[in-house]
Amino acid sequence: PSVLEACAQKGITRVMIESAGYAEVGEKGKAIQERCIAIAKEGGIRIWGPNCMGLVDIRNKYFFTFMSPLIYEDGLIPGKISIIAQSGMLSAAFLADLMSQRTIGISKVCSIGNKADVDECDLLEYLLGDTETDVVALYLESIPRGRLFVEIATRATKPIVVLKGGKSEAGARAAMSHTSSLSGNSRLLDSVLEMSGIILANDFHQMVDLARTLSMIPDVASTCRTVMLTFSGGAGILSCDLLERYGLTVAQLTEKTIGALGNIFPKWMPASNPVDLYPAMELHGRDPTYNQTISIVLEDPNVDVIIVHYVAGLSDQILDLNAVKIRADSAGKPVLFWLVGRREAVRSFRLKAQACGIPVYGEISRAIECLSAVSQFKVWETYKKDVGANTSALNEYEAQKAVLRLTKERVWDEYNSKQLLAEWHIPVVEEKLVHTLSEAEKAAQDMGFPVVLKGLLPGEIHKTESGLINLGIATQPDLENAFQKIHKKLGGQGLILIQQQIDIDYELIAGFIRDDQFGPCIMFGLGGTLSELQQDVVFALAPLKRAEALELLRRIRAKKLLEGFRGMAPLNQELMAELLVNLGKLGCAYSQIEQIDINPVAVTKGFPMAVDATIILKSASL
Repeated sequence: PSVLEACAQKGITRVMIESAGYAEVGEKGKAIQERCIAIAKEGGIRIWGPNCMGLVDIRNKYFFTFMSPLIYEDGLIPGKISIIAQSGMLSAAFLADLMSQRTIGISKVCSIGNKADVDECDLLEYLLGDTETDVVALYLESIPRGRLFVEIATRATKPIVVLKGGKSEAGARAAMSHTSSLSGNSRLLDSVLEMSGIILANDFHQMVDLARTLSMIPDVASTCRTVMLTFSGGAGILSCDLLERYGLTVAQLTEKTIGALGNIFPKWMPASNPVDLYPAMELHGRDPTYNQTISIVLEDPNVDVIIVHYVAGLSDQILDLNAVKIRADSAGKPVLFWLVGRREAVRSFRLKAQACGIPVYGEISRAIECLSAVSQFKVWETYKKDVGANTSALNEYEAQKAVLRLTKERVWDEYNSKQLLAEWHIPVVEEKLVHTLSEAEKAAQDMGFPVVLKGLLPGEIHKTESGLINLGIATQPDLENAFQKIHKKLGGQGLILIQQQIDIDYELIAGFIRDDQFGPCIMFGLGGTLSELQQDVVFALAPLKRAEALELLRRIRAKKLLEGFRGMAPLNQELMAELLVNLGKLGCAYSQIEQIDINPVAVTKGFPMAVDATIILKSASL
């Protein structure tokens, strides 16, 4: 702290603290770090760190780190990828691995450590405006300003790849509703980041491969119709399986292309996609076959991308990679290589391909995975332009400072919860509170059998497990039986709710949660009593725009169910989107609300309706 005070006295406004011994070591270190922050704020100083490796700018040869600059100068290749890493030594070890490969071009590496002041939001915003950066890759263990991070990413026109550590649910607050227990740290985080157009990685090497591909292939047609040129039939079969798994298209070659390939293939083996090159190689040699085939296929209007399966080191023949790159650029279609072979030959080929700007992969799965990321980024680029950021919408609702009607309960019962939902134009099932059997009988006559009886106890969310629900009550005697049973279970403490029983095709779930990092969020997915077992849910920042709500519907695994399944009517997606939009507005308008859980949202003949709901207030609201 004393050094920082001296900096303030000298008018120094930028300080990098690389040493450890701060918040990461416990309370004593945390106190020192907080003292440094206070001095910095008072003196107008921005702090980078502490507990970090600093900054390396490869292109401009700036080395603000305690490691020797010679290490970086000798190993790293200048490029257009910038990396932000929260871990110090991990980023150093990772850089050493990159240097040994020499197959990725780096612009800047930012190790931010404890990020006491300057954090990923500051650096991401800077790098997105940096002309020397085309792609930003981040390794993060926490995102305290999560909502701001997502808003910056939503505005981005450059690809962002994130590897997030610390995804376990240990330490997460105890779940009080389906929405909270389904959110989990990683599920909510992944959904919200993906909804902003961020590409997620599972490990460091995948993060680098994704960033490298996005840097080398800045554009690809959204159709991503792909041709596989393989060294064997088995490789082609495996490739087609993977293309389908990642949502890419196996291109259909035109008759003109098939005819042109017929001039180099034997008549007994006509060409089709995937193109098994081995028979043609037997006639013309390996690399001449590759060169001719690549040239022919690049001219096909039905083809957007070519992936070449190549074995390095089989002969002295050398594929002219420069010529391949020139032809690919001229056609506006990327060519990727799936490379196998002897280690020395593979390394030599990789370095030559890197110099030419051609991406190379050791596994076909990684090649297709990265190609899918490029295609995904182009789709999201268009989507984000149409949707835009929703910051102003949240501010608008928060500015209302609406106040909920007074209640002594933190957990609202189903009836009161749905009363508020209905006020916000969320469709709810017909129902009535009853106190006596005669009231229940009259309500059943008005609604028409069959009906449902529910017991409402203060703080009770999971009524099924507590035996407080009776379904399919079709007669007067059944109603009397069910009423007496629930009345006994309640012991005079709760209320009884009677509902019209509706025919349900399937059940969905919708929720609102006020997350510590990302603020107000909406959840959508498969619902019912098995919702926590299925865990097919997605999240987005609230409030939602209509386009964002519709996108949520497309992102669950069971999206085909919503399109109509086994004779069921397709979901009216406009109505479901409207429900999610209104739910987001409701949650954002009342700052006292912590969670809203609508489970199930019953779908009948395509129409969604809230059948059960719970609203949970913040503790301070009591």
